[in-house]
Amino acid sequence: MNRQTLQGAVLVVGAALSLSLPNAALRGPHAWRPHLDGPPVAHTGGFGELTCQECHAENALNAPGSILGIEGVPTRFQPGEQYRIAIVLQSDDMERAGFQAAVRFTAGNLGGEQAGRLAPIDTRTVVRRSATNGVEYVQHSPGGSAIAPGALATWVFWWTAPRDQGTVVFHVAANSANGDNSPLGDLIYTIHETTQAATIPR
Repeated sequence: MNRQTLQGAVLVVGAALSLSLPNAALRGPHAWRPHLDGPPVAHTGGFGELTCQECHAENALNAPGSILGIEGVPTRFQPGEQYRIAIVLQSDDMERAGFQAAVRFTAGNLGGEQAGRLAPIDTRTVVRRSATNGVEYVQHSPGGSAIAPGALATWVFWWTAPRDQGTVVFHVAANSANGDNSPLGDLIYTIHETTQAATIPR
């Protein structure tokens, strides 16, 4: 085989691989699919959970390029009080975006269990409950994967603080997606923030 023929064969093989990789990821028992309606539950990275990297694994977790934040978490919460929580993801190359969050007690007899209640504020989020552990997960809805001009994604939801005392942790995982409907080229980020119950006067 001469050099020209060999180069042509390499180009053909390379093109075939680049075309078949996303399709291969769409087959089999663990097939990847675009999660426009939100990821499977239990993908926040907290308490030993997986993250969105289970499918979108091409880039390192929390690679430079995006900023993920949580807004509205009080330093100390009042039991039974309702708080407006916002998840904000900013990235220059983002075409679509998604997230998932859970709120649980950090330790003690309630460690890992649901802390309070979650509820959507608008149509950009939905709440799903795990059939395995009973934990609620708030995540983007089908329409909630769209982003605003300037590559900024914001999701808001209500958190009603629990009646029980203790420390609570918010775990969030988010996907800065390139919009090509494949698991390739996306950036996955995680963040967590804790809050404590306010001291009840005696």
